[in-house]
Amino acid sequence: MADLVISNNNVTIEKTENPIVFISDLHFDYTKGKFKAKAASQMKGDFISFIKERYSDSILCLAGDFFDSYKKTLSFVKELEEKQIEGFFVLGNHDYWNNGTKSHQDIINLFSDETQDNQYFKFLVTGRKYYYNDICVIGDTGWTSFRRGKRQVTLKKFMGLPDAKKVKDFSPKRIIALHDEWVFFANDILNKEEKVLIVTHFPMVDFTKEDKDCWWSSTTVLLKGDNSWRVFGHTHRSEQQYNNVSSQRGYYNNDVEDLERKGVKQYSSHHFGKLEKSIDQHKIIAWSNFESISKFHSPIVVSNAKSEVELVSTVKRRGYVRCAANKHNFAVLANSPEAYLKSVKEITNGYLRDAYIGFILSGSISRQVLEAIYHSIAIIESGDFSDVRAFVTAAVITGYVYNRMPLHIEVMRPLDDYDVMRFWLMLLTIKRYGIDMESIITVRSDKKNRITFCNVDMYLPAVNNLSLNVDEVQMLMQKTPLLPRPVALLENQNK
Repeated sequence: MADLVISNNNVTIEKTENPIVFISDLHFDYTKGKFKAKAASQMKGDFISFIKERYSDSILCLAGDFFDSYKKTLSFVKELEEKQIEGFFVLGNHDYWNNGTKSHQDIINLFSDETQDNQYFKFLVTGRKYYYNDICVIGDTGWTSFRRGKRQVTLKKFMGLPDAKKVKDFSPKRIIALHDEWVFFANDILNKEEKVLIVTHFPMVDFTKEDKDCWWSSTTVLLKGDNSWRVFGHTHRSEQQYNNVSSQRGYYNNDVEDLERKGVKQYSSHHFGKLEKSIDQHKIIAWSNFESISKFHSPIVVSNAKSEVELVSTVKRRGYVRCAANKHNFAVLANSPEAYLKSVKEITNGYLRDAYIGFILSGSISRQVLEAIYHSIAIIESGDFSDVRAFVTAAVITGYVYNRMPLHIEVMRPLDDYDVMRFWLMLLTIKRYGIDMESIITVRSDKKNRITFCNVDMYLPAVNNLSLNVDEVQMLMQKTPLLPRPVALLENQNK
């Protein structure tokens, strides 16, 4: 096929911050591992609806195997184009299946012709390249070399594959030729372009353990390098090896009865992989104020203890459980803030190293969380304890990083002022008695000492059974009051 170059001006995708989401092996005509064609239409509809609802601002990459029929796959692709879903797709080996009257090349030619005018959802095949901003996008089924290391495995055994009956003139040697054509084309692009997004059905990395595995992956001569992300499918295992990544569905779709019984939907964001624009931490402007991390704080307080009994009960029930879970990182912060921040920065930077072509695999640290971490570092580095709410919230956010759990920041329960007060009192107690990380053992409620804070009676913390006294705490609260949330934030909260 001639090299068909689609210029950047002809691509409808223009936003530079669009995340790239990917999935493969949707196998709409399988339910619970069995071929059930009647359920496919509903499943396909659910998928398209989910994409429109959840990923309308994303670039969708589908790495093949949609139906056991090229006709149904083509219909599916046309529907995605009609729905103006932006993205790219390659054919999986199942998508070539027919009644044995069409060859692989026949199907490739058909899809090339039928999709050549697509403005939104584009077909990737050897010889075609597109540009998504400054990223060159290429792809193909990819196929297999049937090689393990330098050795080609015996080919005869692969004539027993279902594909041999479903595709005209099926031949492992022809598969190898298609693979070699693809690799030659891809290597040329990788040599010329600074940033490349590659989508294939077959993985371009070797996962084989024995010769028969060469239908699932193989040794390839695709160039290595850090100028590409490589999305693949086919193995029915979601995995990552450096810049090779997959999020695969497989044959085990749920039936309607299961979905209704469980109260869930067929698709969720957990089924998709996502590449997000990475952030150069040196370009982040970190603000050392509460507003920069206010998303992680809840303004809820008890206005009337008698009428808000349930809320009062919830606040009291939480006690010092959350504080106890953070006792080690707070002990380090209290005694060695420089060492604490050094560790937080090193761990954060470690999560940013696995970035290619300006994108990072989500499931690493999202843009919003990364910014919150750097804002929190700036707050702690400022050494300003006057805004207790800001300092404690920053300490909890960075604590997730220190404990090597930054992915939990996204879903953490926002701190309310009762949490803030408990953490602050724990920190003061640690500092007052010089308790370090090695010696801290327990954090629990001191049942003998309590204060009233925002209309709720709260016990003081006992750290290693050591507590501040009530008079001391009340004096400290007067010196460093927990000021009301900034007016601008309160106005936003009420909108």
